[in-house]
Amino acid sequence: MQRREFVAGAWLAAGIPAGGLRMQAAAAAPAPARVLAVSAHPADFCSRAGGTLIKHVRAGARAKVIWLTQGESDESAFLIRQRPGISVDEVRRIREKEAFACAEVIGAEGRMFGFGDGPLRMTPERMELLAREIADFKPSLILTHWKDELTYPTHWRTAVSVIEAAQMARASWDIRFFEPNLGTASRVGFVPDHYVDIGEVFERKIEALKTLAAQPALVPNYTVCNRWRGLECGRQYAEAFVRWAPKPPVHDLLGG
Repeated sequence: MQRREFVAGAWLAAGIPAGGLRMQAAAAAPAPARVLAVSAHPADFCSRAGGTLIKHVRAGARAKVIWLTQGESDESAFLIRQRPGISVDEVRRIREKEAFACAEVIGAEGRMFGFGDGPLRMTPERMELLAREIADFKPSLILTHWKDELTYPTHWRTAVSVIEAAQMARASWDIRFFEPNLGTASRVGFVPDHYVDIGEVFERKIEALKTLAAQPALVPNYTVCNRWRGLECGRQYAEAFVRWAPKPPVHDLLGG
């Protein structure tokens, strides 16, 4: 009896049809990760976590971005200076188009809520909408703003809303806070507890940032930021995060 026939016979004897091991292996394989980024403004998700999202997508994850606002006030000063007299509706249209173009470069799907910026107001109805969106996507990992950010009230409100909405949705508690506004980390207590090495995808992140033409300073600013975070963890470029629910490591012995 050839080995292939012997193995097939063993399957049948065990009550497993031919090909059953392949079917069982497929059934046991973990589902692809689902990474959700909730961004206050069009650019935040990419400038702070774009490289991380690109790496997850390349590893087979499904990624989605939810934008709570179109950034018509907090993020659009350059555009408004360049086009005096531009209407708020036109600013919103331009920024929304840029947001989706950026997500496309990263490989993520997007959902624009457009709740209104400066400051963001999260009503009970808006919280229900966010919770429903989270529940429908079923993320295994959620990325959002630092919970103690002070520079933009919309960033802080987004973080608080995401934590609450995730609990309402009974979704993943694996929430990671990304970089606060540049130059403020030490003042708002953002001390990274883990990093993602984005050296291999950094140029792709830059391509994504370039789609956000209303904010031309993003490329030089986040080149510096990612290089600095890289220096902190011994890599060329990195993105920094803090876990909402810390998972301290447990060792058998110390040292080594």
